[in-house]
Amino acid sequence: MLRLSLAFTFVALLGACSDFPQLDDAVSPAAKIAPYPSLIPIDQALTNAQDVQITDESVSTLKGRMNGLKNRTTRAKRPVIDTETRKRLQDAIDRHS
Repeated sequence: MLRLSLAFTFVALLGACSDFPQLDDAVSPAAKIAPYPSLIPIDQALTNAQDVQITDESVSTLKGRMNGLKNRTTRAKRPVIDTETRKRLQDAIDRHS
């Protein structure tokens, strides 16, 4: 059991050493040479955060988006093929089986 655990650990660590070209290509050359972002004091960050307020308009907008997404999920759960077509297809499959 110990050998199996060691072998599994070795394989997992070996996989962590591989390159991920998809991730490397996702970063633009400009971003690669860009300087590290400067940090701001917490007081300034909190002041900026207080500028963003939830209003009745933003709540109604979010509720509208939420209802739209719920409607999309309801439609996505429906069968793609109606019952009559499904029966016709199944009959054709049964005839050729």
